[in-house]
Amino acid sequence: MDMVKLQGILGSALADESTIGDFIPPWLDVSGHVDISVEEYLRVYNAMKKLVALTRITIKDIRALSDLDNLQKMLEDKVNHNDSAWQQAKSEEERKHLSQKWTLELLAAVETWSRSLEDGAFKNHVSLLIEKVLPLIIKWEWGTMANFLYQYQDSSIPVCLYPKETINLIDAGLEVNVPYPSFLGDRRDIDLIIAPEYSAGNMFETLTLARAYAAAVKKPFPTIDDKILEEKDWPQDCYVFEGKEKEPTIVFMPLFNRNNCKDAEEYKAKMEEFSTFQPPFNQEKIEFLLQKAKANVKNNKEILLREIRKAVLRRQSRNHGTIVHS
Repeated sequence: MDMVKLQGILGSALADESTIGDFIPPWLDVSGHVDISVEEYLRVYNAMKKLVALTRITIKDIRALSDLDNLQKMLEDKVNHNDSAWQQAKSEEERKHLSQKWTLELLAAVETWSRSLEDGAFKNHVSLLIEKVLPLIIKWEWGTMANFLYQYQDSSIPVCLYPKETINLIDAGLEVNVPYPSFLGDRRDIDLIIAPEYSAGNMFETLTLARAYAAAVKKPFPTIDDKILEEKDWPQDCYVFEGKEKEPTIVFMPLFNRNNCKDAEEYKAKMEEFSTFQPPFNQEKIEFLLQKAKANVKNNKEILLREIRKAVLRRQSRNHGTIVHS
């Protein structure tokens, strides 16, 4: 398997540095640099804040919401009262020891809070998170993989990439959600990208993000008429963004579109029904999606074949130095 593709698959959204940085208490963030010795404590603290926020979304019971308020206040109190102790710790070893101590205290406080809850579904849900999820957060293996560049000496490789035996990768979906960056440029030399668009975000966002990326790193990318972006609330079933010279042609195929949704309201409803963050789809939903995806390809078969033929001719013309008129 291609290494770039493999890295994209094994990346972890939970490892996003900028996201975690939003939750760092000011006294731990010195000139934008987080002390490595406090990394574990911050990971547990930030994970607990995220778990509270996500749990709150799914809870309607007033008593349970009040319990979550208490947990959130406890977390904030824990991180805020540590200010003076941290300032007094002089060496990295002292700070590391302090971080480990705080982590254990934080976990103990969360477990005490959990035991104080009233018996019922909410307590069972919380207990599952504490028993199953928190240990994984502390261990933290998400996005961690063997560094295939470890101790590989080459002037073209950034120094930060080869000193460690393992590397931590984030989910590319946080950046673009479709791996256009991996297929742009002279080394890839791609003629045609067929891109079924199944993203849960705003329609065309993956394209505009990829276009911005290509512009930033000076890699060829086909022209996108911004007027097309006005169709984001009810898109066509197929768009062709044609490459002229070194740019690849992109065939962009939204899953839900004007061909299978009668109006913008139905399109919005389908996007919400099949959103990312929900329990696993049942067999009926899986079959529904498969049929829609198959129909999209079938309906645009001629366009796909046409663009494949044009891509082949473009490749031949480049190899032989001739001009092909499409």
